[in-house]
Formats: sequence, C-alpha cells, structure tokens
Amino acid sequence: MPTRRMFLASAAAAAAAPASALVVADTKGEKLTVSHGGITLLEYRYSAARPKPYVHPLCLADGTPVSLDGPHDHVHHHGLMVAWSEVNGIDFWGEVNPAQHGLIVHRKFERAAGGSIAEIVAVNDWVAGGKTLLTERRTLRIPRPDSAGVFIDWTTELKASGSPVRLAAGSHVYNGLGIRVVPSMDGGAVLNARGTNTIEAANGQQAEWCAYSGGSMGVAFFDHPSNPRHPNAFFVMNRAFGYMSAAPTFRAPFEFAPGGGIGFRWGVLTFRGAPDASALDRQFKTWSNS
Repeated sequence: MPTRRMFLASAAAAAAAPASALVVADTKGEKLTVSHGGITLLEYRYSAARPKPYVHPLCLADGTPVSLDGPHDHVHHHGLMVAWSEVNGIDFWGEVNPAQHGLIVHRKFERAAGGSIAEIVAVNDWVAGGKTLLTERRTLRIPRPDSAGVFIDWTTELKASGSPVRLAAGSHVYNGLGIRVVPSMDGGAVLNARGTNTIEAANGQQAEWCAYSGGSMGVAFFDHPSNPRHPNAFFVMNRAFGYMSAAPTFRAPFEFAPGGGIGFRWGVLTFRGAPDASALDRQFKTWSNS
C-alpha cells in the first residue's frame, strides 16, 4: 500500500520536473506510474502477487483508459501484456484453465526514469516448477504524447536458460503482445496496413500494423521490420469482447537452444476517433527507421 513518504516523494519528483517532462513514480513493489502534466499515461504493474508484469491502465493522452484488467470472463487478460500459452508445453498465458501454468516473475529494474522520453527496463524470469525457462529483458520507451496519442516502443528479448525452448501458440493463436480493451470498445472495427477492414479477413493477416477502434477510441500495434517473420500476423476479435495481439507464432513456433534467444520490437499507439491510415503509415515509417 502506498505510504505518505512514497506519495510525498512522487509529488516532489513531479514538482521538480520540467512541465514538458514525463514523470516515472514508483509505488515500491507494486507499480510504476508514467505521467505527463499530472495526467497518468500508463501504469506498469510488477507486483510479486501477480502472475505476470503488465501495463494497466494504458490511456489516451487525456488519461482515459483503453485497457481492461482481469475481467470475470477472462481473468488472465491483464491490460497490455506479453505472454505465451506454450513454452515447452507450459502455459504462461492462462491462469485458471486446466493446464500446467508458469509465472512471469519481475526480478529487477535496470532503469526507470522520466524526462523527454520515459524509459522502463525490467528483467523478468519465466518460471515453471521452480525452474527458469526464459529470462526476459523488457524495455518500454514512452515519448511525450502529442496529437497522435500515447506511444510505447516495446522491446521483449527472450533468452533460454539451461534447456532448449519451444515458443508456441498451439491452439491459442493470440499469443505475443496483446491488449484487452474496455467494454465501450467491444464490437469495434479493424483496419490494417493492407487496407483490410473486416475482422474475419484481418484476423491472422500479416501486416506492418493493425488498429482496433470502438467507442470513439482506438489502439494500434506496429510490427518492427527487425522482427523475425516480419510482417507478422495479428490476432483481432470484436465479439464477445475486443482483443488484439501481435502474434508472431500465429502459424508456426520458434525454437532455440540453451543460451539462444529471440527478440521482438512492437509499437503501441492509443488514439481518439477512427484510425487514419495515412497517419498510421507515417507513424510506422518514422518509428521503423529509428
């Protein structure tokens, strides 16, 4: 629980920062809050009591949340999260379904700082049966929000520990980086970089980016050209609820030896209204050249 000292420290950090700077405030053992001008843009939740670290809420530039955490229908949907349902046959996605489950455990932060760009660098262990299968180095870089919305440059680097690793989706093709959206966005629309605008056609289609929108809000995912199998497939659905994921194992797994690994870089953008294909193309090109 936040203490008076934590509150005062966070308030002092915000007061000392330039008006245009992003502020990263740590509620020790619970979450990092990234804010701009006193408005929360996102919270990075890393409590040991949770089955995985994740972002919730993820907000528009005005602080309106677009993500949903732990709804009763799918309690394992945690805002914006990275997870897989099969890591050597162990489920790191679900939590209460009948399967052997693993935990993604926050080990430490290498960096958590604000400024013109907020940066969070975390190290996580993917653990099952007391054994670490993967070590993840996760980097989130958040620039100042602008008229385009809130942007996250998300990198996940996975490294196998003492055994070979098979990273797979199995029957759950929505693996990778995913977001459960708020109920007002359920029943929404899709648009991707190929101009596809139906859920049925966009689901599983390879594209440089894919955007989901509903209730006058939206979120877009970008697949970086450095990613294996780029452009990757996206999973997207709008009924009975809205969900989207950047899903590099939609059709085939990845396998690597002990000490080997794989890396993914994704962009995430929240926005107001309907997606603008030209603006998203520009965003992708600018970001992919960075």
